[in-house]
Amino acid sequence: MAQTNDILPPNLIHLIENLTTRQAVPLGTMHDIPFLALKLPASSETLLTGGELFCEMKPSIFNIDHGNETLAICILQLKLNGRDAYTYSAAYDLTNDKHYSDCFALLNMRKYGLFIATDQLHDFLVFDTPFEAFFDPRDVIAEARETATATNAEAFGSAVNALFSLKEDDAALWRHFESLVPFDNRWYLRTRMEFR
Repeated sequence: MAQTNDILPPNLIHLIENLTTRQAVPLGTMHDIPFLALKLPASSETLLTGGELFCEMKPSIFNIDHGNETLAICILQLKLNGRDAYTYSAAYDLTNDKHYSDCFALLNMRKYGLFIATDQLHDFLVFDTPFEAFFDPRDVIAEARETATATNAEAFGSAVNALFSLKEDDAALWRHFESLVPFDNRWYLRTRMEFR
């Protein structure tokens, strides 16, 4: 049930103030459930107050060769109520222990939580992840991490910007990644990219 933000601790209020309506921010694990934060535009407050929310989650796992280095990245996308306007993305550097741990917890593909907020209201919701596949996504990120040779945060940031710039918005990126990094390829792609 949605509540007003004035009951939140200062760190979450600060997070809401600085979130965009495109990014998903990992919050770590609470009660063995990994959580992410999302911000809705003010005009969409009724999503929190007026009905049932559902969410799709899709990872895209990359090894990106750049120069003489190989990066390991997972882009996790979330889409609320099947609507393109509510598509969010988070990027994980799989060579970073904290990023890897957060991503590993999410790709358990059992449950995850969302802290969804507007400037006035918020709610904490938990979603089941019905998942049947011929692979375990955690094995895929482990293989991508093992393949990586670079732990350069600057290169990671540049690669993520390059990936996000492939399409004009997160909804178009969702569709692009579906074709580029499909489920039947374990959501994985190794590619070469040049960026600054």
